[in-house]
Amino acid sequence: MDVAYRKCSRHRILIVTSLAGVFLCLVLINSLDRWAARNSIVKLPKQVNDPSLDRSTKAPDDMERRWEAEYESRIQRVRDVCDKDEIVAMRRIWRVATNRRFGKETFCKTKLCPVIVDEQKVLFFCFTPKVASTSIKKFFLNISDISINETLNSNVTALHLAANDALRRISPMYYPTTTINRFFKIMFVRHPFDRLVSAFRDKAESSREEVPYFYDKYWDPVMKKVRPKGSPLDKITFPEFVWYLTHTLERDYDEHWAPFWSRCDPCLVDYNFIGKLETAQHDFPYAFRKVGIESPPNWWSDAHSTLHSLTLKYFASVPEEEIRKLYSIYKLDFELFGYSIREFLPSGNATVT
Repeated sequence: MDVAYRKCSRHRILIVTSLAGVFLCLVLINSLDRWAARNSIVKLPKQVNDPSLDRSTKAPDDMERRWEAEYESRIQRVRDVCDKDEIVAMRRIWRVATNRRFGKETFCKTKLCPVIVDEQKVLFFCFTPKVASTSIKKFFLNISDISINETLNSNVTALHLAANDALRRISPMYYPTTTINRFFKIMFVRHPFDRLVSAFRDKAESSREEVPYFYDKYWDPVMKKVRPKGSPLDKITFPEFVWYLTHTLERDYDEHWAPFWSRCDPCLVDYNFIGKLETAQHDFPYAFRKVGIESPPNWWSDAHSTLHSLTLKYFASVPEEEIRKLYSIYKLDFELFGYSIREFLPSGNATVT
């Protein structure tokens, strides 16, 4: 018995040691890959938000170089921020999902599978609700030669459902490194607070009949919590919406207001291009030209962001303490993509811990 027990113990020790060795190897390989990718990049000029606003630049070639520097600086900023937060960079590394398996359709929520892939055009595009997602899906249906009938053109919800089924979608970490490097990887962002106001106007200011799901799942429960008993459950206010965000775990957020970093995993996926909705009519054509697809600016005329001045009006009704709490939730998005909170703070003190 003693001999058998010792043999069994040795086998256990050997198995545990082997598994630990495999895990350490995987962590080391991942760290080396990230180190090599980061250190092959040269530091770039300070970020410029919109080179076209620089009236001192007149030569087209010079302007194009300024845009190139702007796009490269966006990528560099993400890499620099991700390097400071390795915990975020390593999260959910095993999350793998797709709405196509072995050529057959399977169901995959867009929250889990937010990346549209086109094998022929080697495109990998992480789309986000309230960041021109309707225009993006229309564009991908168009370049995939999938017709859009009049019903889909006039019904945004029906369009999204049809596109979600027709287009191949995957999770950001679906492909191994050797495969994903073949693709030109794109994601688009906008000011996080502009996106929140856009989501609020679309999903909270619409009537109960238009968006019953959001009233049942979010707005009615919030109004019952924050309003005196017996108060009418009409429409949630923007300060109440902010209260909900600051009292809810990020993992329970709807995809319309989930942070960019939690959706597209820019610390895990080395995106080739990061566009901004604020410069959409230059960024979209530029990005798609990289893979030989013409995308004239007028195609993206509807891909405009909520006016920033309107966002400031909505936030004027929110106490500064609540704005700071909200910022702490979206802080990584602000840092990754170079947005500021300063103008939202009545005190003018943008130091937020």
